[in-house]
Amino acid sequence: MKKAVIFDMDGVLAFTENFYFKRRTNFFDELKIEPSTRKIQDFIGSSSDMIWEMLVTDDEKKRRDLKEKYLMYSKEHEIKFLEVLNPSVKQVFKILKEKNIKIAIASSSGKEDILRMVKECEFEDYIDFIISGEECKKSKPDPEIYSEILKALELSPKDVMVVEDSLLGIRAAKSAGLTVGALVPKDYHIDQTEADFQMNDLVEVIDKI
Repeated sequence: MKKAVIFDMDGVLAFTENFYFKRRTNFFDELKIEPSTRKIQDFIGSSSDMIWEMLVTDDEKKRRDLKEKYLMYSKEHEIKFLEVLNPSVKQVFKILKEKNIKIAIASSSGKEDILRMVKECEFEDYIDFIISGEECKKSKPDPEIYSEILKALELSPKDVMVVEDSLLGIRAAKSAGLTVGALVPKDYHIDQTEADFQMNDLVEVIDKI
C-alpha cells in the first residue's frame, strides 16, 4: 500500500480549466485583441508564465502589460471553487485519511489560489502538504515540484502515487520516479499515454493504492 497520494489541483481536484480558459478568452475579447491560440489543450498543466508566452508570443512588453491587467480582471472575476469541485474529492480524502495515507497537493497554480481552494472546500484537516509551482525554480515537466514533496514527507518514490491530468504533470511525476494515474477530462482530449493508468473517476485511486 502507498504511504501518500499527491494530487494536482486544476483538472483533478477542481475542474477549473474551462473556467480559466473562458475567463482569459473573455478578457482578450473585451480588449478586442486576438490571442496567439484559442485551443484549451495548449494551456492544460502550464504555469502562468508558460500560458502568457503562448497567448502573446512576439511582444514581451505587450505580454507584460496584458498580464498585469489580467491580474486585476481575474480578481474581479474570481472562480468559486465549490462550483467546480470534483464531487469525488471529499470521499477520496476521507478514505485516504482513514487508511493513514498522507495527502499532498502539487499544482502549477499560485499558492494563494491553492490555499483558497482548500479553505473554501473545507479540506484543511485532510491535507498534509501543499506546494505551488511558484515555489519551485523550474515548472512542470521538470520533476522539482514532486522531488520537493518527497523530501518534505520523507518518503521514497515507491511509496507515493500521483494523480495528474496534463502531459506536463505526468512527465514531471514520472521523471521523479513516481507511479502516475491520469484522470481523464470529460470536455476535451489530451495526451495521457505516458501515465501508468487512466481513471474516469477519482474514486478509482482507492483501488490503486
